Amino acid sequence: MSDQPKIELWDIDKLVPYALNAKNHPEHEIEKLANAILTYGWTQPIVVWTNGDIIAGHGRRLAAIKLGRKKVPVIVRSDLTKDQADALRLADNRVTGSSYDMAMIQDELRRLSETDIDLLTLGFDEKELDFSTADLGEIDTDFFTDDISGAVEAQQQANAKKTEEVDDTAAPVGDALGFKRVTIAQSRIIRDFMSKVEDDTGLKGADALVTYIGARS
Repeated sequence: MSDQPKIELWDIDKLVPYALNAKNHPEHEIEKLANAILTYGWTQPIVVWTNGDIIAGHGRRLAAIKLGRKKVPVIVRSDLTKDQADALRLADNRVTGSSYDMAMIQDELRRLSETDIDLLTLGFDEKELDFSTADLGEIDTDFFTDDISGAVEAQQQANAKKTEEVDDTAAPVGDALGFKRVTIAQSRIIRDFMSKVEDDTGLKGADALVTYIGARS
């Protein structure tokens, strides 16, 4: 078994942000990382390749700069080839991040697809890899037709279920009629009308009125 890489203390200026790093680091995220380092110290070193390229920890570097730190703990992965380091960076972003530059991810995947790196080990499934590494001008639309049609059908079913749930919800009569108050004389006419409707339909109340109107629509 090979020795585990040791933690070293490096000048922060030696760290080299990877130009094609796919994970985005918004300011609010850097602020949280900085607060965590200030409160708890370094719980996770920055991982770099032999030349100082950051593999994992771009956000932690930015947080350290925000705090004015001159030195940071790092783990140097000199046991990796350049392609392996790039693959590890992509895999780390895939499993830990939530905000990505998808164009950069696609560029990296296309490049790594021409190496001996097994892209399935990076956290992507086969469809994602096929789509990311394909020439967009040659993509067969049948590739994702099943997924789209399935999603549309699922959405239609969800909408229908939601409609049924809403339809069963009680609503004020005034909302349906468009008015909330009538005169006493009008009230007598409406009661006589409802009595006739209930006799004709054999139903009561709203069920009788809706059935009566529906039969004449």
